[in-house]
Amino acid sequence: MFRIVEVKGDKAPCSFLNNIFINPEKYDWDVYNQVLLHEKIHIQQRHSLDILFAELVLIFQWFNPFAWQYRKEIENNLEFLTDNQLVQKEHVERSSYQMSLLKVSAPHFPLSLTTNYNQSLLKKRIAMMNTKRSSIHTAWKYFFLLPLLVLLSSLLNEPIAKAQDNTTAKNEKQETNINNDIQTEGYWFATIKDDKIRFRFAQDENDHDNYSGSDFSLSDFPNLPKGTSGDFKLTREAGTMNFNGKFDGNQGMGRYKFVPDAAFGNYMSAQGMGKADDEDLLTFFFVNITKEYVQMLKNEGYTNIEKDNLVALCALKVDKSFITSIKENGYEDVELDQFPALKALGVDGAYIKEIKAEGYKDITLEQLISFKAQGIDKAYLAKLPKTNKPDAMSADNVVSLKAMNVDEAYANSFKAIGYTDIEPEELISMKALGVTPEFAQQFQQIGYKDISTEDLVSLKAQSITPEFIKSFEAAGYKDIKIDDVISLKALGVQPDYIKSFKEKGYDNISLDDAVAMKSQNITPEFLNQFAAIGYKDISLDNAVALKATGVTPDWIKEMKAKGFNYNDVNKYITLKSLQ
Repeated sequence: MFRIVEVKGDKAPCSFLNNIFINPEKYDWDVYNQVLLHEKIHIQQRHSLDILFAELVLIFQWFNPFAWQYRKEIENNLEFLTDNQLVQKEHVERSSYQMSLLKVSAPHFPLSLTTNYNQSLLKKRIAMMNTKRSSIHTAWKYFFLLPLLVLLSSLLNEPIAKAQDNTTAKNEKQETNINNDIQTEGYWFATIKDDKIRFRFAQDENDHDNYSGSDFSLSDFPNLPKGTSGDFKLTREAGTMNFNGKFDGNQGMGRYKFVPDAAFGNYMSAQGMGKADDEDLLTFFFVNITKEYVQMLKNEGYTNIEKDNLVALCALKVDKSFITSIKENGYEDVELDQFPALKALGVDGAYIKEIKAEGYKDITLEQLISFKAQGIDKAYLAKLPKTNKPDAMSADNVVSLKAMNVDEAYANSFKAIGYTDIEPEELISMKALGVTPEFAQQFQQIGYKDISTEDLVSLKAQSITPEFIKSFEAAGYKDIKIDDVISLKALGVQPDYIKSFKEKGYDNISLDDAVAMKSQNITPEFLNQFAAIGYKDISLDNAVALKATGVTPDWIKEMKAKGFNYNDVNKYITLKSLQ
C-alpha cells in the first residue's frame, strides 16, 4: 500500500516508509511514472529501515569519519539495487529509464529523482546498469577493493553537481524519452511547442495515468492535418509510424500504428545483436538508430555491440567525432559501455586536454568523470591550495577537495595563524569536521601554540572546548597534554569523576589513572564492594586489574570457600588470569 503526498515548490521526490513525496507539476507523465516506480521499489524493499539504521550508527559514532562514509555508501547502494530491480521489469526499457535519469539531471530541471540523487551518483548508476555481472571466480577481488571504494565513493558526491553548464545541457537534451510501455499501436496526443512536437502514447484514449512520451522535430511532419482528420507518418530505418487524427491549434490527438521494417530487423540480427522483435524495432525507431551508425561503431573497432548499449549510445548522440576525441587524447582502449557516462557528463576531447594541460597527464577516465561531475576545470585547479609535496595533489585528492569545498582561501586562513604547510588529506579531514581558524585560535589563546592539524581534527571530532580543559586545570591539573585531553573526553572523564575518588582517600590521581579507571568503568562503589569484604586499601592500579580480569567480591568469596584465602588481592588477580 503506497500513499502519494503531493508537495509544492522545488522539493526533490523521496519516499519514507510507505509515503512518496513528489511535486507532480515538475514532471511530464512518463518521467513522473518512472519516479513513482523507483520510489515504490524503495518502499517495497523497506529501504527506509536501512537508512534509519545508518542514522543510528551516526548517533553513536558521529565522531568517526568512517560512520559518515558508511551512511553514504548505504544510500548509494540502495540506489544501485533499486535501479537494477527496476530495469529487470519486463515493461521497463533500460535505455528509457536511463534517459529519464539524464533528463531529470539537467541543470534547468532542479529536482532530483531521489533525495540522494545527483549527477556524480548518476554516472555511477548508469555505469552500473550497463556493466556485465562479475563471474563468481572474480568476485573475491572486490573484498580487497571494498575499503578503498568506501573511502573514495563517499568523497565523490556533493549536494549539487555541476557536470554540465547550461549550454551543454541544452545541446545534449534528448529528443526522445523511450518507454517500453509504448505498444506498436494505440492512441496519440500531441502538443506543438516552438520547433518541437511532444507526442504522448497510450493504449486507451481515456488512460491519463499511463502515458509514454517522445519529442520530435516539427520539420519531420510537413503535412500535419489541421482542423480536419487526416493521415501523416514518420519513416525511419527501423520502421514507419503511421498517424491518423487532427490538430486544433497546437494540440492534436488520434490513433497510431507502428509498422516495423523487417529488413532492418534482419540487419540488426546479422550484426550479432540477436533477434530484433517489434518492440526492439520500435525502440530503435524512437532513438533513430541507423545502419550507418551501427557500421560506424564497427569501424571504430566495436564488433560486439549489445542492444541496450546501442540504444544508450545513440540516444546520447555518441558519434564518431566524440569517440575519436576520446581516443586521440590517450584512451585507445575505452570500452563501449563507458561512452554513455562520458557523454552524459560532458567529458570530451577539449575537456581532457584542458585537464591534462594542468599537469594531470596520467588521469584515468574514471577520474575524469569524477572531475567533471564535481565541476572541476582549469579555473578550479588554478585555485587549489599550494603544497610542498608535488605528488600530494593527486587526482583523487582533487576530487575529495572539491567534494568538501576546500579552496585556497580555506588553506590560507590557517596559514594566517601559523599552519604554513597543510597537506591535502589534512585539509579534507579538517573541512569535513568543520575545523576553522577560530576553533584553533581558541586553544592557542590558552597556551596550546603548536597543536597539530591531526590533533585539531580529534579535538573537533570530540567537541572539545577550552572550557573542558580549564575545568581540569581548576581541579589542579596543569600543563595538560592534548593527547590526554582527547583521551579524557573520548572516555567521558569529568573532574567530578576524579573528585569522587579523592573523597575516598585517593589523593594522587594522575590523568592517566583516571583514563585507565574510566576505560574499565570503575566507580567508588566498585571499590566499596571490596572494602566490605576486608580489602580497604586497594591501589588504583589493582582496581583496574581487578576489573580487567573479572575479579569480583563474590568470586573472591567463592575462592576462599575452596581454600584460597589471601590477604593480597594481587594473588586473586593472578589466580583469575590462570583460569
